[in-house]
Amino acid sequence: MVKVYLFSKEGIKEDVPLEEWQSQMKEASCLLWADVRSAKRDELDHLAQLFNLHPVAIESCLDRYRRPHLYEFSDHFYINLTVIKKGGANGYRGAELHLFAGANWVITVSRDSASSAVQEALNDYLQNPSICDRGPMYAVYLITEDLVETYYPIIESLDDSADRLEDEMIEKADKELMKELFLLKRHGYELRKLLGPQRDILNELSRRDFPFIEGENKIYFQDTYNRMIRIFDMLDTVREILSGTMDIYLSSVSNRLNEIVKVLTIAATILMTLALITGFYGMNFTHLPWLTSPNAFRNMLLLMLAITAGMLWWFKRKDWL
Repeated sequence: MVKVYLFSKEGIKEDVPLEEWQSQMKEASCLLWADVRSAKRDELDHLAQLFNLHPVAIESCLDRYRRPHLYEFSDHFYINLTVIKKGGANGYRGAELHLFAGANWVITVSRDSASSAVQEALNDYLQNPSICDRGPMYAVYLITEDLVETYYPIIESLDDSADRLEDEMIEKADKELMKELFLLKRHGYELRKLLGPQRDILNELSRRDFPFIEGENKIYFQDTYNRMIRIFDMLDTVREILSGTMDIYLSSVSNRLNEIVKVLTIAATILMTLALITGFYGMNFTHLPWLTSPNAFRNMLLLMLAITAGMLWWFKRKDWL
């Protein structure tokens, strides 16, 4: 479905016939915006004929997910941006938002029914159509800004999960928490992989001039690029938290093992001493102390209990227990 808007200082025109778009551009500050949702090949081919869109860009719109890239042509440029959605083997998957921009027009293409970033930017123009005099790059800037804003809830949720996991790991480290840790690390790696090329595209937009578009272009994208840098700083923080949580788990397991070995060592030492006494009286001699005494068994038990209590007291005094 193709929805066409013509923004000017005089107001807004909707459902403008695409075949007449050039004749409708009476003012230099007008902006034509064609929003394509649930894109189909025949719709894109029709737009390609009217706006001289390159076939490579059209094929990119119809292909499966590709990493973000920028193509510059003689009278327009094309970029595809990453939309993050939940799902997939690693928790997140990438969808695409495609943008074409010329001297006084913008085309947005989405394979889904709607894009929240495009809708937010369109709402800004619908509420204040006079901003069309800022040129097509301002529309591209608004879309990229709104798209970057959709990343923040995802990264903040990952950050909160990492903090919670760290607190739980301090209280009790177990295998289930370890599984969750590896899952969060995989989510973080997947987000870095998806957003890395996007950061490069925004950096390029903040440094690049397009001769077919008038006005200052770079300043629009510097703020958006800085927001992307902040997102990667947050991802680095999450990675450090998870690495620290891994160290907490390993330290906890090591300390638990040391405690177990200490208890077993103390038990073995006590039993070894008692075994020495019972082994001594198990020898085949006829003359041993207390051997013929009627209270020999009781006396031996009391002696063994006294030795055990003494050893425990000694271990406690040495702070080994």
